[in-house]
Amino acid sequence: MTFESYEELLKNTVDIHIHTTPDYTPRLMDDIEVAREAAEKGMRAIVLKGHISHTADRAYLTQKVVPGVQVYGGVVLNDPVGGLNPAAVDASIRMGGRIVWMPTMWSKQHVDHVKEHPSRGYTTQKTPFPKVGITILDGDGKLKPVVREILDLCVEGDQALSCGHLSITEALILVTEALKMGVRSVHVGHPEYEPLNYSIENQKKLADAGAYIEHVMACHLPFWFPDDHNLYWSSAQIWDSILAVGTERTILSSDLGMIHGPTPADGFRQFIQTFKSHGASQRDLDLMTRDNPSRVLGI
Repeated sequence: MTFESYEELLKNTVDIHIHTTPDYTPRLMDDIEVAREAAEKGMRAIVLKGHISHTADRAYLTQKVVPGVQVYGGVVLNDPVGGLNPAAVDASIRMGGRIVWMPTMWSKQHVDHVKEHPSRGYTTQKTPFPKVGITILDGDGKLKPVVREILDLCVEGDQALSCGHLSITEALILVTEALKMGVRSVHVGHPEYEPLNYSIENQKKLADAGAYIEHVMACHLPFWFPDDHNLYWSSAQIWDSILAVGTERTILSSDLGMIHGPTPADGFRQFIQTFKSHGASQRDLDLMTRDNPSRVLGI
C-alpha cells in the first residue's frame, strides 16, 4: 500500500469517541490540539467525550478556533454531573450536545467488576471511586422513571444515546425501549472492553434490536492486558464480530487520548488499516467510519 492511500483512510471520517484534557486523569492532547490534528488529516467530524463533565460547551469554543473540522460534545451521566440527572441532559442539549452517554465508570456493571478484579486497574484513578454503582433498572428489572424522563429529553433534543458501561441485561432493555420511544440512534460502546465483554451472540442481539456496535482502537493497545492476554480481543476476533453483526450496524472509533497511546487521529488510522488488512472493502470502511457515525450524530 502506498503512503498516499494510507493517508486517504482518514478523509471525511467521523470519530465519535475522543478523550481530551482537562479530565480526571492525564490526557495526551487538549480539545484544540485534537481538532487541529483532525482537520489536518481531512477528517469530517470528531466528538469530545469526558467522563466527569459536559463537553458541548468545549466543542463550541474549539469549533470557533478550529473551523476545518466539525466538533461536537455531549454528557456522560456519571456521579460528577449528578448521575441519572435530567437537568444535566437538558443543559447539554441547550449547549448543542449531540450524544448522551449512560453511566460509564460509575455504572453498577463497572463498579462491580472492579470490586471483583481490583488488580485490573479499571478505576476512576484520582476521582473517588463509588461504593455503589448506578443502574438504570428498578427492583423489578424495568427502566427507572428517571431514565424514561432522560429518554424523552433525548427524543425532544434529537440526541444520540450510548449505553455507556451498562450490563448486557441493561443494554438490551435500554436499546429496545429507547428506540421504541423514538430516540434517533443508540450505540453500544466497546463491547470487547473487559468490564463489559459482551459475547458476539449478545452483540448480534443488540444490533438486531436496532443498535450500532462501536469498536474502538483503545481496547487493542497492549498496555491494557499486561498480565493476561486471554482477556484481549484480537483484531481477528473483532473482525469476526463485525462480520457477524454486519458493517451496516458497526462503527469504528478511536477512544484515544490516554498519554501512553498514539494520538487520536493516528491511532484511528491504524485501526482502520487493521480491518482493511482483514478484508474490509471500501464500502465496509465507508459504513463504519463515515456513514454510520454521521447517522449517529445526525449530520
